[in-house]
Amino acid sequence: MDGDVTSPIAGLGAAIRRRSTTEQAADAVRQAILSGRLLPGTPLREAALASELGISRSTLREAARTLESEGLVHYRMNRGIVVAEITAADVTDIYAARAAVELAAADALTGHRDPAVYAALAGLVERIEHAFDRGDTAAVLDGDRRFHATLVAATGSARLRRYHEQLQQEQRLALALSERSRRELGRTTDDHRQLLEALRGTPERARAELTTHLRAGAAELRRLLDLLDQRRKDPRG
Repeated sequence: MDGDVTSPIAGLGAAIRRRSTTEQAADAVRQAILSGRLLPGTPLREAALASELGISRSTLREAARTLESEGLVHYRMNRGIVVAEITAADVTDIYAARAAVELAAADALTGHRDPAVYAALAGLVERIEHAFDRGDTAAVLDGDRRFHATLVAATGSARLRRYHEQLQQEQRLALALSERSRRELGRTTDDHRQLLEALRGTPERARAELTTHLRAGAAELRRLLDLLDQRRKDPRG
């Protein structure tokens, strides 16, 4: 009789193995997008991509659903999976939301002056600069994300941290493009050290520098979008 009863954990091992393959596929495509090798608007041909990754098309679709939840790809009628595009309106919205949260964080940090937070930010500045110098885009993006997350954590607000984490997830493509713009638009230095010094100063200076930092990021990103649009229209240019 017992042999006729299906075990409630039957098949879980296969599910774990399948999920691991899916995660690896999602990570490979994610890195290609965030490194700029796959530009916004690029169609991802299922058969060719699945063959390249050595996976089934069904596994690729599972991976694509993960990337879609992160805002990195979309499904388009008659086009299939497409790398997500970001518009100037998206850029404005993203950076306005960042400013609302991060200015509150700057006020909190310059109010309580927690040495541990400043030490953590200083360590992240070193990481970002080293990654920038060696051209490691992924490490720069990770350092940038951690820097701003650490700043927001200084508010002590779990709700603001959760909101900021959600926002960072939504803006991953924007941040990747912003980092790409440093190369495309000729930027040769990183400005997080300057921002950190301002955060060590008066609240007014901190707010002003953070506002400048975010506005510069938004402006760079809009310029890059224009550049990429021009290249799509005239690849020879």
